[in-house]
Amino acid sequence: MARKRRKKKTTAAPPLPSPRAGEQLWLLELPWGMRDSRLSYRKDIKASLYVGEKVPDDLVPYAAKPYSYLAWVQDQINGRSIPTMRASAAPKSPRAEQIEDARAIVTAAAAGWRGILVANATGTGKTLACIIAAKAICSLRGGNTVVVTVDRPARMSIPMWRSAIASVGDGGLRWIIVSCDGGLKKLLHPNGQPRLNPCVVINDEAHVFRRDSQRTARMRRLNRLDVAPAKDVPFCISVSATPVHSPTEYRYLASLFAQIHGEPVAAWKDLDAALKRKGIDVDKHASVEVATKVRDWLLRSDPPLMLNRPAPWGAAEMEALPVTLSPDQMRQYLLEWGDFQREMHLARRGADVAKGLAALTRFRQKAAYLRVEETVEKVLADVEDGYQVLVAVEHVTTAADPIAQLLEDRGEPVARIYGGRDTLEQERIKFQRGRCKVAVINTVSSISLHANEQLADGTVATAAPRRGYFHQPRYSAIATQQMMGRAHRDGQHCPWFLLYGENTIEEKAAQRMTERLIVNATSVDADTSFLASLASLFGADWLPMQSAFDE
Repeated sequence: MARKRRKKKTTAAPPLPSPRAGEQLWLLELPWGMRDSRLSYRKDIKASLYVGEKVPDDLVPYAAKPYSYLAWVQDQINGRSIPTMRASAAPKSPRAEQIEDARAIVTAAAAGWRGILVANATGTGKTLACIIAAKAICSLRGGNTVVVTVDRPARMSIPMWRSAIASVGDGGLRWIIVSCDGGLKKLLHPNGQPRLNPCVVINDEAHVFRRDSQRTARMRRLNRLDVAPAKDVPFCISVSATPVHSPTEYRYLASLFAQIHGEPVAAWKDLDAALKRKGIDVDKHASVEVATKVRDWLLRSDPPLMLNRPAPWGAAEMEALPVTLSPDQMRQYLLEWGDFQREMHLARRGADVAKGLAALTRFRQKAAYLRVEETVEKVLADVEDGYQVLVAVEHVTTAADPIAQLLEDRGEPVARIYGGRDTLEQERIKFQRGRCKVAVINTVSSISLHANEQLADGTVATAAPRRGYFHQPRYSAIATQQMMGRAHRDGQHCPWFLLYGENTIEEKAAQRMTERLIVNATSVDADTSFLASLASLFGADWLPMQSAFDE
């Protein structure tokens, strides 16, 4: 006889308390294990509740932040917005080109399109243009809610957006800024349906949604990308200076492609199949010709559905600096991973046998570790010449930590902007104010490290010229170009230098990186001439050089 399943007991959430005159319901997020007798924990909201005129001073750090999901829930339970929850920042006046870009975004929305790709070069002011446009679109459509999804690290990217919104005014709208991971999940019910119906969604660093994943599936649900017609869905502003490595990664624009071609959105859910139907050879996706064809779908629409404003100050310079390993260094590079760890006195973790991608990664780590001193010497020479220097890394234990430690051993303080630390923003400010002349960094997006940056309090970062070093070449052109834009932005120049070990796996990584940089730049019709010398260093036979550099 089959056993009967026990019905899961469900307990209705207790009613919310009724605040007295002058009081509010305040929501707080306490650190794990922290308790406070003044608060009651609400399982239904997954936050702590305080009732009073204002949050006690000692609990303010845990209160809902302006434009957060928690602040939105707080508004819901109070039945109104709390004026004191508005963010503040030094005012900014948008430049003429930012107003022009905002108008172009609004024009696309007014014409009935589902969205637009804002692919202007890094540091050209996309954030303010999108904020201005979102306010106008809400006015046009009669909406009042804007959702902004941001890339990691959320501790830096969310405050950056909060400050930007406050600097030009929030227009009295309800803004919700969430991370593309856990924060986006909070905006959906357990059944996957959106908890709210925003008028506009801004997907910052939209390239994070270029692959099938949980975060992409959640973004699709919030943006209603599988829903037609366009008038029933939020207007989606996809923002990325580095949108794809290839057109097969335009998953976040598939519904817009369907609208361009006058086809049902369902016909473009399988992007590869849809591209094949349109004559795109997905087996040759990493080519200039393919990138150009798909790019032109957006640029030749009426009105254009891509903004691709180049940086008036030009593309960042990049020069390759190969490093020749000594015979002893090459011997160490060729050691088995376990032997290498022992000889280099590195901490050992887990098994020492690796194959495939793991083995290639370890060869990259070995080459990077063996070159630490050469990188440090170049950085110290630049600091002595009056530069503030960024050192971009990918791995922590074999690159970031040893570089930072050696620099500090040589008497040079370092801002450590890597490793998911709680102090990333404090470290960034140390560098921007000149208290540290060197930043070791693996955070590739949503932060600024350029000279003369206007900070949130109205003060300005140091005017010292910046220089950047890629201590490790990356396979990802998106990460590379995003990293270059941390300091080469807003009219400020920052040349970059690519370091790699000759005759090591790093040389192949640098070659692959250059190839992808050219395709990425082509996808937004950007200048690729700055990559010509870099490409020629590795041999141009594997690149469509004519179309890349002579268009």
